[in-house]
Amino acid sequence: MKRLLPFLLLVALLIALWRKQPSGPTLLAGRAMGCEWKLLTDENFDRVQLPGEIAAVLEHWEQVLSIWREDSDLSCYNRGEPASEDLSRVLELAEQLRLDTGGAFDHRMLAQLGKAGFGPGGTGVDLSSVGKGFAVDRVCELLRCRGIHRHVFSLAGEVRAGEGDWAVGIEGPDGIAETVSLSRQAMASSGNHRQWRESKNGRLVSHLLDPATGEPLLRPPCSVTVIGPDAAHASAWATALFVKGPGICPPGLRVVWLGRSH
Repeated sequence: MKRLLPFLLLVALLIALWRKQPSGPTLLAGRAMGCEWKLLTDENFDRVQLPGEIAAVLEHWEQVLSIWREDSDLSCYNRGEPASEDLSRVLELAEQLRLDTGGAFDHRMLAQLGKAGFGPGGTGVDLSSVGKGFAVDRVCELLRCRGIHRHVFSLAGEVRAGEGDWAVGIEGPDGIAETVSLSRQAMASSGNHRQWRESKNGRLVSHLLDPATGEPLLRPPCSVTVIGPDAAHASAWATALFVKGPGICPPGLRVVWLGRSH
C-alpha cells in the first residue's frame, strides 16, 4: 500500500481561481511526513503562528501513524501494545473502508509490503493509504478553527479545498495532464509511474499490492484520481480503484483514469 515516505499520489497544486482578491492568494509551504505541504488562501492569517500550528498537526499524526518510526503509536500497536485513542480512530476508519471497498483497500498487509521490498518489515497494519489523507483533513479542521475558510491545502498528492473554486492539476507521467476545479472537496491519486520496478515482461511492478494475492500489482504506467468529500476517503478509494481497475465509480465520488491500465 502507499507509504508515509514520499509515495506517489500524483496531484500537483496549480493556482487559485478566486477572483475577488486582485492581489492573489498567499502561499505557505513546509515539509512533513517526508514530503512537501502547501497552503494557498486569500484570507488573512497569522503568518508567524499558523505554519507552526500546521507543522504540529502533521507531526502529531505522523507520530501516530508512521510505520517507519519505531516508537510511533502504530509501530507499538503492531508489536502487540494497545492502540492509542488517536490510532483507534484511524483503525476504525480503515476497517470500514476495507468493508466498503470489498477488500480492495486492505490495511492489514504490512508483512506483504515488506516482502515486496516497499516496507520496513514486520507484521501487522499499514495505514499509509489513508494516513496522509487523514492528516490533511485534520489540518483543514485547524484552518476552519482559525477562520480560514477559503483555502486549498496539499500534502504530497492529497489535496483538500475549502470554500471558493480552486484549480488543481492531476499529474501524469509527462506532467500536468488534466486540471479540475475543487470546492469543498478533496482529491487523491494512486498509480505506478513514480514508485516501481520493471518486471521481466516489461510491466511496472507497483508498490501497491493486490490484497487478493498479496503481490504487487503489474500494470503499464497509469494512475487513478478520486475526488470526494474528504481526503481520507479519496486516498483510500484511489488505492482501491487502482486495484480494481477502470469502470467503477462509487456513489458520491468522481474518478479520473490517466494512462493505459491494462
